[in-house]
Amino acid sequence: MSSEATIRRGARNANYVAVPNRIFEDSRLSMEARWLLGYLLSKPDNWIVVIGDIIKKGGCGRDKARKMIAELVEFGYAEREQVREDGKFGSSVLVIFDEPSAGIPADPTPDAESVAFLPQTDLPATAEPSPVSPSPVKSAPSNNLDLPNTDSYQASAGAEEGLKRSDRKKIETDFTLWYATWKKGDIEFARNAWFALSDEERAECIERTPAYLRWAKADDIRAAAVFLKHRMWRDMPEELIAAPARGIAKVCGKLWMGTRLAALSREPTGRIIFTAFDEREIAAGRATREALAHSKRLEHGWPLVTSMRDLARRKEPFVTSLALLPAVSGFRQVKSGSALFAAWADLHERHGWPFIEHPHEYVWFPAVDDDAADLNQAVEDALTNFISTISEAGNDDAAQ
Repeated sequence: MSSEATIRRGARNANYVAVPNRIFEDSRLSMEARWLLGYLLSKPDNWIVVIGDIIKKGGCGRDKARKMIAELVEFGYAEREQVREDGKFGSSVLVIFDEPSAGIPADPTPDAESVAFLPQTDLPATAEPSPVSPSPVKSAPSNNLDLPNTDSYQASAGAEEGLKRSDRKKIETDFTLWYATWKKGDIEFARNAWFALSDEERAECIERTPAYLRWAKADDIRAAAVFLKHRMWRDMPEELIAAPARGIAKVCGKLWMGTRLAALSREPTGRIIFTAFDEREIAAGRATREALAHSKRLEHGWPLVTSMRDLARRKEPFVTSLALLPAVSGFRQVKSGSALFAAWADLHERHGWPFIEHPHEYVWFPAVDDDAADLNQAVEDALTNFISTISEAGNDDAAQ
């Protein structure tokens, strides 16, 4: 008996579907994902994707079904899109492609001809035939609330190629800070979508996200990858887009340091409370009231500065007014441990201000005269100039 397999095909009738061979030869997909893709492509355009149906037809569990959908999304065979109805988000549709969507190369034949989108012909007996269209197969709005979060956008091939290590690190850092304000949707899908944006789009996203989160209803906030892919920060009303009010200030960066110095320049408003333990320490002579008051003032005297410090400890982003951006544009980097850095630390001590906890290798401060002979006086002058600038501009309220 021959060990060779033989393929016998039945007579063709209306109950079949044309599917590109390369789908079943794409080695990136698991066998289960290839089956699911073939199964969904066999359905008409008005097919409603229900995860329970996938579980039943595939003989698998819910987790396996979700994993298969995630595979199709990852390699460009599926995308989830939000339908906008009357300017608002409506239902979600799962778009199925018979070739990877633009930007994601197929595997494994790089020189193979592109496969055209093929209309589906296998309709249920009770359904009216769908119009023949060269568009990708699209499911009807899903009525299943248990579908996984498969929102994803795979960065186009080579999106990260050519990036310097420092550039890639900066983009990654920016993403980490941005995603901390979002915290919805798969982080890996979101990271792919982030790298697929241009530098200008990432900056625009960082600038407008706080306003978007205040404007959008909680139910309208989508997964991070969907928000990024569709540049949904641009969906805000024109007046909000034209005048973004708040943004993320990086720890020890220009805006962060400017906001901190502006807040410290004001009188402390934090309450100083002496506990029963403090009173016993004072009575026993182990501490003085003046020393404890000074310590508590450094710890809690400026609530905004205290909040900034606590957020930095937790590695959470600090969102603040962008009004100070023009005033801090001239700040310069100062290396930790340098003589100029020590001069800024001495200034804080003279003013009775708390200094930066765990400063970065480089910290931004108001520019100091390069020819200054007395660094202590130079930093005082630089601080005075900065405070005068924001006072004249009327944006010192940003530090409240």
